[in-house]
Amino acid sequence: MENEDLMVQLVETQNLSYVMHIEAKSYPIHGISIAKSTIPVRKPTTRGGVYFTDVMAYKIKAITQDLSITGEIPKLMLGPSTDFKPILIKTRLAINGKEQPVTLTTHLTNAVNTKGQVELNLIADLVELK
Repeated sequence: MENEDLMVQLVETQNLSYVMHIEAKSYPIHGISIAKSTIPVRKPTTRGGVYFTDVMAYKIKAITQDLSITGEIPKLMLGPSTDFKPILIKTRLAINGKEQPVTLTTHLTNAVNTKGQVELNLIADLVELK
């Protein structure tokens, strides 16, 4: 992944506030965890136009209490549909003493709905200072 150092800083920094952006809508994130782990890809493959070659990826578990996101999930999920949309996760991170905006471009792999929240499991494709 490009900007590996930036991802490491995000993983190590606690108490950042994150917001999910899907097209023109925003959803606050109430809990997030980011970890680098293996993905079950043994050879290069494409899935919905996204090309996976690495066996390691940053996985993100984001929890939102905004249940209106459930209507968006079918068009976001990686799967049979090749027309899925990315989810942008934005935060601000102190770099060299100056606060910088950071944008993660992610794709949804799984979602779990409960009565009061939605847990989204995502794979990070790109991290940028914006």
